[in-house]
Amino acid sequence: MMRPLGRLLVVLIVIGCVWGIVLPRIADTEAVQARTRWLQRHEIDPAAMYYTELPLMERVLRERDRRE
Repeated sequence: MMRPLGRLLVVLIVIGCVWGIVLPRIADTEAVQARTRWLQRHEIDPAAMYYTELPLMERVLRERDRRE
């Protein structure tokens, strides 16, 4: 069985790999870059975004209700 320090080390390595390798590669994908450009064009700060406060959200909700 692995000792607690060994477990901690494994968890930290996994987090470091995800943070330093996986997430940057995802950020370089065309889908993420397109979404970032869309947010910038609409002057939406994703860090402060509440979906209920977006002007676009009313239209999205109407379309969703129409499809149901």
